[in-house]
Amino acid sequence: MRSQCTAARLIPALLTAAICAAPSAADNDWAFDSSGGQKTWSSDYELTLQLIREREQLFAPLATSWSGGDNTERSAAELRLDLQLRCNRKPCDGTRVVLKPRLALEDDERPQAMPDPHPDWLAEGYLLRELDGGSRIGAGKRLIGWGPSLLYSPTNRLFPDNGAVTPRRDIPGKPMLFASTTITSRGRANLLLADPRLDPVDGIESGGTFTLARAEWNWVESRIATLGAVAGGGGGFRPYIGGYFQHGLGEAWTIGIEASASRGYAETASGAEPLAQNRSRWRWDGVFNLRYGATSGAETGLELIYNGYAQSDKELLNPTLAALPSAGRGPSRNRPLHPFAQRHYALLQTTWPKLFGDRRWGLTARLLQGLDSASSSSFAELSYSPSDDATVYLGLSRSRAGKALEMSQPVTRSAYLALDAFF
Repeated sequence: MRSQCTAARLIPALLTAAICAAPSAADNDWAFDSSGGQKTWSSDYELTLQLIREREQLFAPLATSWSGGDNTERSAAELRLDLQLRCNRKPCDGTRVVLKPRLALEDDERPQAMPDPHPDWLAEGYLLRELDGGSRIGAGKRLIGWGPSLLYSPTNRLFPDNGAVTPRRDIPGKPMLFASTTITSRGRANLLLADPRLDPVDGIESGGTFTLARAEWNWVESRIATLGAVAGGGGGFRPYIGGYFQHGLGEAWTIGIEASASRGYAETASGAEPLAQNRSRWRWDGVFNLRYGATSGAETGLELIYNGYAQSDKELLNPTLAALPSAGRGPSRNRPLHPFAQRHYALLQTTWPKLFGDRRWGLTARLLQGLDSASSSSFAELSYSPSDDATVYLGLSRSRAGKALEMSQPVTRSAYLALDAFF
């Protein structure tokens, strides 16, 4: 059982940032220097308090491995500050600072084998400088994403969890150096060097720096379209190439394709028996989706997923590999394992930001169906905002699997009730 309390260490830093960000009665836009007609530094911030209560039912093999039984609970309170500082005058004109400190108190009764959802004290913190000609450079801890995929991005191995699986969890960034520049009137090139923050897995190398180069082109005339190309690898991952394409079909329909390929997924340690995903031959994974967007803002999407790095029958019986394969010990970490255990999946997802025609109500629902063997994972979240300053969430999920895939579904049922208060 885990019990964590980081208040003594984090309260001074968080309160200092909150006081700096909070507007005074005389000046609602805090700045370092207000001399002249334009302030040198301007700021924008959002302060959120989240209270959450979760309950999970564990599958039988995991439940019998510890003394807590098959039901676990977690309660947490998290204060989130998103602060952005921007310089508007020389010599620092074009400089932006982003800070997202977190303060969390929680009581987690789950077994140690489960991933730890306790957030990093700093979810993101980076410096960005815009140069003449449209180029940008930066450094720090940052979360990045791209592509048309609904749940998992095949070309983004640095962040296999983009927050879609557990929307009430805060996904932190990773330390990196990054740069981007304009390459055509429609396109930009991006480069990053990052610490992938990989948790160790027996038989897999996990050290080194992750490198990624990406180019993206956008068209907005008549039919909106996006085309991207990606090359990356390092830090435990084999070199890979990939791309994505999204195209609007009329006013409501959109198609998307994203895929990547590599000669193995991660680097096998010297002398170790390679996992199925790492045997030295070319494999690929990809998604194809079709979305429909209503004028009300509601969207429904169907996505087909192919995973060429599927686990072997023997690996599916090993809970250290099959249960939450890419989940590390914390939300800012992951393991060099492909996040899907099977080879073929179908995903149906829908989002209704104005349920019942009322912007106060919202609904997100998802069904992920394994197509090789009997398995399914469903999730639904209902939200209600009694005012603009608060939102209540009720989330429910359920997973089912046959005997061959039992180890891949460590949580059979879960529910949470959360409150977000905005200041």
